[in-house]
Amino acid sequence: MEKVRWGIVGPGWVAERFATGITYTEDGVLEAVVSKTSLAKAQAFAEAHGIKKAYGSYEEFLADADIDIVYISILNPAHKQMVLDCFKAGKPVVCEKPFALNAKETAEMIEAAREAKLFLMEAMWSRFLPIAQTVRAWLDKGAIGEIQYVRADHGFLFEDHSTRQFDRKVGGGAMMDLGVYALSFASMVLGHQPVEIKSMATIGDTEVDEQSVVLLRYPKGQIAILSCTMLAETPQEAWIVGTKGFIKVRMPFMNADRATLVMEQKLTDEHTAVEQAVIPIDGPGYRYEAEEAMRCLKAGKLESDVLPLDETLGVMKIMDEVRSQWGLTYPGE
Repeated sequence: MEKVRWGIVGPGWVAERFATGITYTEDGVLEAVVSKTSLAKAQAFAEAHGIKKAYGSYEEFLADADIDIVYISILNPAHKQMVLDCFKAGKPVVCEKPFALNAKETAEMIEAAREAKLFLMEAMWSRFLPIAQTVRAWLDKGAIGEIQYVRADHGFLFEDHSTRQFDRKVGGGAMMDLGVYALSFASMVLGHQPVEIKSMATIGDTEVDEQSVVLLRYPKGQIAILSCTMLAETPQEAWIVGTKGFIKVRMPFMNADRATLVMEQKLTDEHTAVEQAVIPIDGPGYRYEAEEAMRCLKAGKLESDVLPLDETLGVMKIMDEVRSQWGLTYPGE
């Protein structure tokens, strides 16, 4: 497989970033796009991004033998069924975050992928950025000692409350749209199985969480404090604090091109050592998740080592628990 031909489900704003990202890769080809609601929209998207084919029905799209892998970027409640339909058609999948509405749906998607022996990966693009690889390398070599504390926040001011983010019927809310990045960051650092979860949220007139904070305690006593909001701009930074220093991922942490490693010895005469990593993002950051998926396909892998499916499921379980604490459910749950 020299070139990997991509099909895109859902020609929205996020898919535009992904499609542009594909053009920065060496192996990716934009083969087709589909919009169930508007063939004209799919055609306009195809023309804008140099995509060969545009479809107005999922059936025609999934029957296209020239599509090697599908990228799904549609409303949250439709993720599960679209993934299952792709597997029935023999298509590997990269599915946008949040991966599904809940952990039950996520488990069904993962089970289906393993039964079909087809590749599946969550499109948590921030996990595949070059700076994320650097942070993991620092942690792997124990640069900051034993990790004790993680802090991450993600907040934007959404002035228009008529958008999907504020619509409970389509799985809206700050946690689903923004907080999932912070949860995934903590999962990368500390794992996805905390032993205690505490959370509180502001539920707005639109019946979704407009802002929240999540506290996680892990088996070795480590703590993560994660926050998100749709009501204000926040620093959007992330910190990892250890016994020998800390790592700061600069604003915005989910799309960062730089991080700082500070190794402190406050109780000795040793000097503080500082290491700066600056790795520019070449094109839209979405390209890196596409490259990871293509590497996996060519290697015959069914999931990514960078973001395994069990980790995606673990993060969804945390999201289920915090929504349970808030009393927030989505239609059909």
